[in-house]
Parts: sequence; structure tokens; C-alpha cells
Amino acid sequence: MQKYKQKTPIASVTDKLLRAIVASGIGIAWFVYLWGLSLPALTAGFAMGGLIWLCARLFSKKSVEKRELQMRRMIGGEIALNKLLLLPPRHAAFQATIWLLPKESVQMVKAIEWGILGTLDDKEVMVRLIAQHESMPINVQQIITVIKETREHKVESCILCLTAPLSRDAAQYLETSDLSVRIVQREELMLLAGLSAPATDEDLSKLARKKHTHRNAKQWLDMVLSPTRCKRYFWFGMGLGLLALLTGQWVYPIPAAICLALFAASKAKEFHLEHKKA
Repeated sequence: MQKYKQKTPIASVTDKLLRAIVASGIGIAWFVYLWGLSLPALTAGFAMGGLIWLCARLFSKKSVEKRELQMRRMIGGEIALNKLLLLPPRHAAFQATIWLLPKESVQMVKAIEWGILGTLDDKEVMVRLIAQHESMPINVQQIITVIKETREHKVESCILCLTAPLSRDAAQYLETSDLSVRIVQREELMLLAGLSAPATDEDLSKLARKKHTHRNAKQWLDMVLSPTRCKRYFWFGMGLGLLALLTGQWVYPIPAAICLALFAASKAKEFHLEHKKA
């Protein structure tokens, strides 16, 4: 659930500040182009920047409900998959089949161990579930077991639902098999589960109450120089540098230089990591 945690207060503030700087920069650049560098141009530019920022904020509010629903489905789907691992085999297979119904109109006939026998488009099909933790990839032997079960029940095809990633060897083995197997990967199954069971307010509250782990100096340095922050540092530095050129104020070059230095350090770390992997 780490990936669903909210941004840190510093990240939220810096994102808002960057948007305000970009909006103000656009407004100032436009009026300076029209009127030249003067106090009225700067004042009008800041006003126009504020208007642009408000318009962007109103536009973003329109998609808040859609993004919230999508996030609730993602979180609810992951919670549902974690609970699925603890269910009895027949119950877990039945639940996975229920999640599939909006996409695959399977007519359930009989429950078996870790699966459901039924029909799909007037053809016999077996919905089979492999439920294990995502840290353990699905191996070739598990795929062989599924194919054996499908042939024993004499059905024409199989819908295989996975709660863990499929290993490369298992995927290659499936490509060579003459049996029709439709793979429902973990991500797809998670989205389907989220449609049926989106996260509740209580789930979101529990997620928000989780305490952040304490970081040492090295962990803080790794976070600050993370390659994922390169673009953010670059645009901060360029935005502040543009304001320094337009206004001539001494307060802008210093943070601009710091942001660009962090950008260079992050790029250097990214290059070092890529070279180390190679």
C-alpha cells in the first residue's frame, strides 16, 4: 500500500508553488513582451498569472471525483486480492469468477478445487485461480498443473486468474501449449475486484493513519536525489531562472542555482545506477 500514500506536505507545497510560478511566468512574459519591462507590466503579468492559476484549479476540480473513484477502485482491488489469499479454495475461485462477470459472461455450472466449471459463448470453460503472494512469481509447474486439470475436465478453454506475476518461463510455456488459455494478470484482476469492492472511507482512513518510517541520513539523501525528481528540479530551476531574468531580483538566482544543482546531482546518480547495472 506504500504507493497509495499521499504526497508529503513538502511535495504538495512545491507542486503548488511550481504551478503558481509557471502561471505567473506566462503572464509576466506576455505583458513584458507587449509593454516592455516596467512595473505596470509586472503587475498585469502577476494578475494574469493568478487568473490562469485559478482557471487551472477550477479545471482540475472537475476531475477530482473521477480520480477519487479510480483510486478507491485501485486500493479496494488490492485489499480484495490480499483477502482472497486467505479464503478457502472453492470460495476464492468463486469470488474471482464473480469479479470476471462484468467482462466475461461466464455461466457457472460446478465448483471445483481452485476453479469453476461453466460455459462461455456456448462453449465449456474452466475458470482457474492461482492465489499466492505477489512476491512469488507463477512458475512452469503450476501452469502444467492447470493444463492437466483442464484436460481432465475435458473443457475447451481456460480462464486463468493470477494474483502474482507470471514468470518468463511460464509465459513461454503457455505460448507453446495447444490449449486455449486466457490469462487475467494481477493488475487486471485487481481492477475488476475494485469495480465490485471500491475502498471505503474507513479503508482510506486506515491508510492515512499509517505512520511514516523514520529515515536515516542516507535514506534522506537517496530520496532527495531520486532520479524521479529530475524533471521537477529542472523546471523549478528554469522557472526561477526565468523570473530572475525578467525581474532582475537577486532573490531568484540562488534557489534557481540550487534546483539546477539538484537536477545535475540526480542525473549523475541516475547515470551511475544505470552504469552499475550494466
